[in-house]
Amino acid sequence: MADSDQENEYKQSFMGRVAEARVARGWKQWQMAEALGIPQDQYKQYEGRSMMPHRYIWPFCMYANVSFEWLMTGKGRRSIPELPPVVPDIAPKAVPKTKPKRPPAKRIA
Repeated sequence: MADSDQENEYKQSFMGRVAEARVARGWKQWQMAEALGIPQDQYKQYEGRSMMPHRYIWPFCMYANVSFEWLMTGKGRRSIPELPPVVPDIAPKAVPKTKPKRPPAKRIA
């Protein structure tokens, strides 16, 4: 297989994984575009016409909950473990508003 054929095959499979990851997450294209901070028309190209620029790959993996390895190669675990929700007892408490006490002023003789 020629290099250009291999490149085209990789490009098509990569774009397929991009679409698959978004759909598996249950998001619409406009939602992923908004999360990445780009117009929907631009994001739509990454699922069917153009390779996703490097600067969007890590954020995409995080939003789509997929591993970098799977997105790039199609191998390994697809999903990454989600972070557990914040437990209310661990969440920071509101600090009461009180004036800090000043130390007594030193007298200079």
